[in-house]
Amino acid sequence: MARAKRPDPEAVRRAEESVRAIEAGGIPLAAQERLTKLREGGSGFFTSDLTTNEFLLIRHAGFRPVTQVMGSCFYNVGWQNIPIGGWGYSAGGTFEMETQSEAWNEARRLAFSRLEQEAKLAGADAVLGVRITRGSYDWAQGLIEFAAVGTAVISEGFEFGDEIFLSSLSGQQFASLVRSGWMPIGITAGSTVSYVMGGLQTMRAMSGFSARMQNQELTELTQGVYAARQLTMRHIERQARELEAAGIVGMQIEQHQHPREIDQQGYKRLDLIVTMHAIGTAVAQIDEPDEPPPTYIALALNEESR
Repeated sequence: MARAKRPDPEAVRRAEESVRAIEAGGIPLAAQERLTKLREGGSGFFTSDLTTNEFLLIRHAGFRPVTQVMGSCFYNVGWQNIPIGGWGYSAGGTFEMETQSEAWNEARRLAFSRLEQEAKLAGADAVLGVRITRGSYDWAQGLIEFAAVGTAVISEGFEFGDEIFLSSLSGQQFASLVRSGWMPIGITAGSTVSYVMGGLQTMRAMSGFSARMQNQELTELTQGVYAARQLTMRHIERQARELEAAGIVGMQIEQHQHPREIDQQGYKRLDLIVTMHAIGTAVAQIDEPDEPPPTYIALALNEESR
């Protein structure tokens, strides 16, 4: 009769220690050991997700890749109250769903924090080419995921102290900034989930004779999407001011809308749940170049280009 193997006490101890580290916002024990060994080994071997062009331009700008790093977070979203509305909301309105907004922002913060921890353990100064993936899953309602991946680099010409800066720019964009006397100083990112409630104008446009006879803009919903975007950008701009940045480059905005049709005393009312994610790289000028940076022409050497 086969017997179940006893768990290895050392493996159990390491697993428990990793869980405690993650609960404290850190990274697993194995990742800590791997990156510390990499830093202390000093072999010069590196891994990265940089393309060949990105690698060469980053080296030319005075930065050396160390290793690919990542940060990840799975997060459970708590209960969120949804506005019901009524005839008192005849003009519609936009309301932030704060529980969901906070969940997205905290999940991203934890992912970025773990990305920075990996870079610090590897002895890096920055993480370049940071890419973010987000996810929510049908098989686990209320579960969201944030994952951030980038290449940790060491500067051979600048002193950055103990702070790690993140950049979502490509290697080419980063090298162009540095050659022009500018430097990324951090990623600014924000997520908001807003509930856009249709009002009397929306109900009239969707119900009765006028709904069948003429094209009409649902102006209350249009205004609601603008309000949701303004709320997201306000978060981004606040982060940039805290970093004392001159501006934000490489802005990307991702927007999703989920419609909800409400039957209100015989009238149809269309509401929207608007989710917005925005990310960009805050920059500051560090030097005024004496002459314009060199210009390069890159041609793709493949069968299609011949």
